[in-house]
Amino acid sequence: MMFKLSGLAVTAIVLSINAHAATKQKADPSSGKPAKPISSWTCEDFISLQENYQPYAIAWATAYSKAGKPEGTDFDTEGMETIRPTLLQFCNRNPKASFWDKVKAETKKVF
Repeated sequence: MMFKLSGLAVTAIVLSINAHAATKQKADPSSGKPAKPISSWTCEDFISLQENYQPYAIAWATAYSKAGKPEGTDFDTEGMETIRPTLLQFCNRNPKASFWDKVKAETKKVF
């Protein structure tokens, strides 16, 4: 199922993930900000998310470039659920691997 997301909807997803991630990651003592943006996450960071937040992290990584700029607004919910098991399997085996790189590689296969 393909949905067109508005910029506001994508922003809401990003804010939700960032808020949740901030509680999971150690803060930078000098700024109080999370230690790293989602584009720098390892698979271990992804696995540490609550299960219900994982699809949002996949969606954000799919919709945005590493620079934080939108790459598109098409959001395929079936596609997210298609790659999620592959991501979980890969990330459980390779916790130090780049979550971002794996999402981008898998979405190229599906979309």
